[in-house]
Amino acid sequence: MNQHILVAVGPNFSEAALSAAIARSRENNARLTVLHVIESVPSWAGWQMECLCDMPALVNQLALVIRRNSEKMLARAGIEADWQTRTLPEDGRSIGRVIADEAERLDADLIVLGARKPGLLKWGVNHVRNVVCRHTNREVLIATTGVARKAPVIALRDTALHAS
Repeated sequence: MNQHILVAVGPNFSEAALSAAIARSRENNARLTVLHVIESVPSWAGWQMECLCDMPALVNQLALVIRRNSEKMLARAGIEADWQTRTLPEDGRSIGRVIADEAERLDADLIVLGARKPGLLKWGVNHVRNVVCRHTNREVLIATTGVARKAPVIALRDTALHAS
């Protein structure tokens, strides 16, 4: 039984992840925390970073859109949630590591992430979910659109998912 669920939302705004977290929260009468990790220099800016002189304003606008979409879903579901925003530190930690650290800090017993389909541009890159799974002993649920309501939880304590 889950008592505290942490769901990560981001620029891809995983509606499946938030839906799964809402369903789990409702089933277990669990506390829900929504986490958005903001990249001050997002990877999507790419080589155009110098051209985008108003990057902080763009990043803040994106964060507001993500929060509004999340809050609309929570309101429609009638679920209250805490909202946490963290800025990606410049010490080299990844988004996945920040999510894992926040789950530890908040004592969440379940982390819900959206599934991201690998593309050619992401070949060989550690995805957020892989980093989270390597740096936590919490349960992790990877929600996809088709199975968001009944997705099984991966119990990392009982599996050998810790990659080198």
